[in-house]
Amino acid sequence: MKKDFLKVAAVLGLVMVGLILGGCGESRSQFAGAYKSIQPFAGDKHVDLDLQENGKGTWTLGGKTVEFTWMVNDGKIFIYTKPGAILVVTPAEGGKILSADMTGDWHPGCPPGSCVTFKRVQGGG
Repeated sequence: MKKDFLKVAAVLGLVMVGLILGGCGESRSQFAGAYKSIQPFAGDKHVDLDLQENGKGTWTLGGKTVEFTWMVNDGKIFIYTKPGAILVVTPAEGGKILSADMTGDWHPGCPPGSCVTFKRVQGGG
């Protein structure tokens, strides 16, 4: 009898963990796609940003690519790089425009002069 109770408790525990993990973050689908910076960044080159629906992405500038993971929370996109950097990206126009805060600080929006603004590439999601 005690073994049956432990089995049921274990199954219920796994179901609860699954529900909790499944509820983390918001849907990424509306933001998944390819973007290009509107203005050049760090000189005369544009940034290519690719947000994949599986939560992975790339940032490409001048032939160099950085891979990252991303999630959506509270209507903002959070980009996490392997070295530990976190970029907060504010979507606008239903995800057609993204503003990435490059200050490294937490701001409610993107401070002027400290942003990279991206526009969704035609056919990019």
